[in-house]
Amino acid sequence: MSREGGKLLWVDLTAGEISESRLEDEARRKFLGGSGLAAYLFFESKGYEADPLSPENPLLFLNGPLSGTNLPGCSRLAVCARSPLTGIWGESSMGGSLARQLRGSGYEGIFITGASKRPVYLLLTERGGELRDGSRLWGMGTFQAEEAVKAEVGDRRTAVACIGPAGEHLVKYASVVSNRGNLAARCGMGAVMGSKMLKAVAVRGDLGHRPADPGAYEAVRRKALENIRRSAFAEGLHLFGTAGGVDLSSAICDLPVKNWREPRWIQGMESLSGVNMADTILVARRSCYACPIACKRVVEIREGKYSMPQGPGPEYECVGSLGFMLKVGDLEAVARANALCNDYGMDVISTGGTLAYAVEAFREGLIHESVTGGMVLDWGRPDLLIELIPRIARREGFGDELAEGSRHLSANYGGEDYAIQVKGLECPMHDPRAIWSMALGYATSIRGGCHNRDTNLGLEMGMDSLEEIGFPATLPQRGEGKAQMTVHSQAIGAVCDSAVICLFAWKGAGSSLSMLRDMLNAVTGYGLDLEDLMETGNRIWYLKRALCNLCGTTREDDRVPRRIIEPHPDGEAQFLLGALNPLLRSTNRLLAGIRSERVLRLLKEFNRRFTLRHTFRIVSLAGKILPAARASARAARASRSGEPGGGRVEFDPMLEEFYRLRGLDERGFPEAAVLEMYGLEEIAKVLHAGSGAEARPSP
Repeated sequence: MSREGGKLLWVDLTAGEISESRLEDEARRKFLGGSGLAAYLFFESKGYEADPLSPENPLLFLNGPLSGTNLPGCSRLAVCARSPLTGIWGESSMGGSLARQLRGSGYEGIFITGASKRPVYLLLTERGGELRDGSRLWGMGTFQAEEAVKAEVGDRRTAVACIGPAGEHLVKYASVVSNRGNLAARCGMGAVMGSKMLKAVAVRGDLGHRPADPGAYEAVRRKALENIRRSAFAEGLHLFGTAGGVDLSSAICDLPVKNWREPRWIQGMESLSGVNMADTILVARRSCYACPIACKRVVEIREGKYSMPQGPGPEYECVGSLGFMLKVGDLEAVARANALCNDYGMDVISTGGTLAYAVEAFREGLIHESVTGGMVLDWGRPDLLIELIPRIARREGFGDELAEGSRHLSANYGGEDYAIQVKGLECPMHDPRAIWSMALGYATSIRGGCHNRDTNLGLEMGMDSLEEIGFPATLPQRGEGKAQMTVHSQAIGAVCDSAVICLFAWKGAGSSLSMLRDMLNAVTGYGLDLEDLMETGNRIWYLKRALCNLCGTTREDDRVPRRIIEPHPDGEAQFLLGALNPLLRSTNRLLAGIRSERVLRLLKEFNRRFTLRHTFRIVSLAGKILPAARASARAARASRSGEPGGGRVEFDPMLEEFYRLRGLDERGFPEAAVLEMYGLEEIAKVLHAGSGAEARPSP
């Protein structure tokens, strides 16, 4: 990593001008890169004053210090702007090969402002940037547009990030798509590109990567690869993709069903699981750059009404949002719907969450056929799902309203309890009633309802640990310690988002803070220790929190929908997190401790053939045996009997403690002294001078 500062490409689409500058190393030290450095540049340019779909809203593509290296999981970069869906700070992350090509071009990031009068795309190479006419690309889906750009550039190795019709029509949750199955999906970054008439960003470069300490770099890379080789989690990802978690999450009632009304759907689990996908429609596995896990699915449906050529397969969040949430149990239909979302350029989580709201509102009489254009909305309608996705992308008929998201719809038609969103961002497919800390994480996430801006999910399931910083594991379905855990895990999440590293690969490599520190030090030469790492993560979190405040958020926005912290309206949950946590922890310790290669091979083969294929049954059986699981079952009985606290997430006490630990005032603003403690004096002056008082979300 260059000590004198990385190059940043500046693009003014209004003027059609391109320039470059060097990033100061002090800023890179304080905010690392990725979304952390993007937030700093966004603040410096007063992006919080811009309407999300205005030319003034800056759009940033930014690598982190680890991005594009051949360290496992370091194939990602950040895409950031003010979100048109939420009206606040928006960030997304994209894997594939774009980060590698950006590093190879010699640039650390791209800062885009203005808006072109006609469609264009940006080509960036080692020689610099060039704006090219994109008129013939406008209207194309992302699959076709990517191929067209590569053909025009004349180099198949070019990485292309583009938008589809959803971005062009300013769908508020439009995504940026690369290589078909790699998406910067959340927060509507595709709509920001569409508002700028920017169809694509294409990057190609062959410059090499020179770590600050090559010896340390190779050592930490070998260690990460060895840990992945021994990881049951990484093996499961390779075999069954992220949808391999469907069985596991179903076992602990973590996967929401029928717009969060039901705790579990066995039939859907059997049909939509990663195991069934592998046994039926899977034809290949793909990997992001330099990642040995290869969790990406390539599927093909050769015949029938949902037939499709080889293309990206659905991941866990897609299976949950387009399948479980709508009670669509047809795997081929969900796979086809996923491919449509990718091609049109739409976030599957927001698509599914918005459609689930609409179905329930229709069933409850809040939305009528006069609004839907004669369509009857109901659960379990795969054909309706396939029909509505193109309508949303093109804003046709009722699709025009669906394109605004669930918060907008509930404001128009009522049924706020049916719109499962936080700060305008539809919640992902993890239920706080199963994993309590998710409620606090959703409420205080810097971009709205999100499970990846912290590491709470892995901590509660037993995949991650805070032992390295001296923090013990918390108990399932209990509020004690969750606030402090969330503070720590948000700092870690901020470092990962700024480094940038894939959370899945990091978990596969052991989710060790020491390893993350060693990776960063080997690349940058900064000499960070664990305390420095946590301080950096907290600094980045506070910066982003203040940006959201400047965009208009207050304490009133730090809340979650009542439905997802109260007992399910339909059915009874099984609280089996107490069974899953010790199972995962013991499995990780067992694999890490085996020294015999023969024993390791036999155990991995057993996992492939049995354990990873039957996680639902194993967790359910463990729930009848393990003491911690029996304690969770008692909580379930208390929930059914209506006893205080039984099964109901103790959200308010957790939030109160979080505010105290974070030093947030009655408005939800970080106190000036706290910001100053982390070297954020300038943002403290702006925030506490009232400059953000008039800036409100512009969803």
